[in-house]
Amino acid sequence: MNNDILRGVVESIDSPFLLSVVLILAVFFLTFKSEISDKLFTKKKKNIVIKRKISDLRNHDVFNTLKRIKLDVANMKFYTHKKFDRTKTLMCEDFTNTKSEVCGKYMLELLDYGIENMDRDKLKRTIVDLQIIMHEEYVNKIRNIWLAKKIEAEDVEYVISLFEKFRYDVVNSFEHRINSIFGSANYKNNFALTLAVFEMWAMGIDLLPRDMQTTFENLNGKFHEINY
Repeated sequence: MNNDILRGVVESIDSPFLLSVVLILAVFFLTFKSEISDKLFTKKKKNIVIKRKISDLRNHDVFNTLKRIKLDVANMKFYTHKKFDRTKTLMCEDFTNTKSEVCGKYMLELLDYGIENMDRDKLKRTIVDLQIIMHEEYVNKIRNIWLAKKIEAEDVEYVISLFEKFRYDVVNSFEHRINSIFGSANYKNNFALTLAVFEMWAMGIDLLPRDMQTTFENLNGKFHEINY
């Protein structure tokens, strides 16, 4: 409080009792002004809601997870009859890299679909369709890579079907979780819905090295002699 203003107030008060009250209040407010200010404005500050944008999900951890699982699988080694199997090891790495790159590409593209204000049912359909497109593209790409490496078409389809067998529980849980997410009233807007889906995808991607390892450990030695 300005000293001149305070002096003027004091000089204008004739009553000693009233003057004492004013001085006590002035000292009180000067001493605790920061605490009083915080109390008055904290509630207002708490009511400020920062609206998150769909584009913020470009920084979601799912993209780091896609990079990390590629490194995890790159460190795996597979054996046939206790001897290092270079072909199976490289096949596994190529499969993982292809799946990671395709999925990462479509996840980023989803954020540019204009889903910010999309109808809830349309957003769900878009995400379900996108999962199908991802799957079809990475399977076709790895199929072509392996065929170009002179692996028999029958063997290529066998490896893909074996992977999908071990991956089935994850894919099936995706379907259940999407239905649960979009059926819940807890997700108030499209950002919250998409964030929940990205969290789900990150969980599934975390399990990918396990499924890759199980798939290629269950292959016999028929690829061992291939010059991959």
